Amino acid sequence: MACSPFAPYKIGTAEQGREGIDVEVMRAAFAQSGHEVITTFYPWKRSVKLVETGQADGLCGCSYLPEREGTFRFSDLLGNHSQGVFLAKGAELGAFDSLKDLRGLTVAAVRGYAPHQELLDHGIKVQEATDDKQLLSMLQNGRVQAIYSYRDIVLYTMSHQGSPDNAQSGNVQYRELNSQPYYLCFSEKLEDVDELLEDFNHGLRVIRYNGTYQKIWKSYQ
Repeated sequence: MACSPFAPYKIGTAEQGREGIDVEVMRAAFAQSGHEVITTFYPWKRSVKLVETGQADGLCGCSYLPEREGTFRFSDLLGNHSQGVFLAKGAELGAFDSLKDLRGLTVAAVRGYAPHQELLDHGIKVQEATDDKQLLSMLQNGRVQAIYSYRDIVLYTMSHQGSPDNAQSGNVQYRELNSQPYYLCFSEKLEDVDELLEDFNHGLRVIRYNGTYQKIWKSYQ
């Protein structure tokens, strides 16, 4: 499985011997059918390309996009991402019911992530970051007024810059737009993709029923 380091809540971290919520859930689910999982970590765009070309069996997690239907097979629901904007101090945003409400603000997003594509689809001019660390730096250094991303990933990045309370301190504020579901995504080029998908979905149901899924999530809170 090709993974990208959305630490620690979404898709992996080696910190303190933990692999991240999604990786631990994935391993526990596949263990129900005896599958051994090998994970490799790459930047997001490379991970996607590896799965699209069949060089990796699947992604450790991805959001649904219509254009992905031809290359990916989606598992049952793996979790949800809170998506929204972090606003710099002094940036004004009234109603926030659509991404169109961001017009007039300078906005950044991580290139290749689903939020980046959403902004482009809504005609929002986007400044691009290569990763979450650079994205947060753009906001904190005043290069942009807002960043559109996943809440938990940005909060984690903040905490590892020595600023765990920034989101609540008035330096920035978070405004949620929606909560997006995400899935395990398998390559359509995988010969036994139907069997693997069913094995994972069955295992996911088992660990939700026996409490393993909830235990993993709570251990990261």
